[in-house]
Amino acid sequence: MKIIVAAHGELAKALVESVRLIIGDGYNLDYYCLTQEKSGDIGKQELTELILRENTQDLVVFTDVFGGSVNNICLEILISQKEAEKFHLISGVNLPLIMTTIMSGADSLEAKLAEAMEEAQSGIKYINNLVKGAV
Repeated sequence: MKIIVAAHGELAKALVESVRLIIGDGYNLDYYCLTQEKSGDIGKQELTELILRENTQDLVVFTDVFGGSVNNICLEILISQKEAEKFHLISGVNLPLIMTTIMSGADSLEAKLAEAMEEAQSGIKYINNLVKGAV
C-alpha cells in the first residue's frame, strides 16, 4: 500500500513530517502540496504524474477538502482509471486518519480505511464541553 497526502499549501508536507515524527519512517508515504506558485494546469499535471506512477499496488490518496481543487483533480484521475479498485480517495485528512491507516491490523485495505475514518472522526472534540462536564 502506498499513501499520498495531497493538500493546499504546505499542509500535506507538514502532516507527513508529523506522522514520521510520531511513528517513524519506513512507510510508503508521500505528499503533494498545491501552492500559489503552481497554476491549476501545472498542479494537475504534477499530481497526476505522482498518482499514476503508483499503479502497481493499492494507492490511498488523502486530500484536505472535499470538493476542493486537489480533491477534484484526484477524483478525475480516479474516474479515469481502468483499475479504480486499487485507488482509494478520501477527503478530510488529519493525523489520526493517516496514522491509523498505517498502523491498523485489519485484514483488508477497506477495513483499515473504515477503522481510520472512524478514529479520525471520533478524535474531533470540543474540549470546552469536556472540561465543563468534568468540573
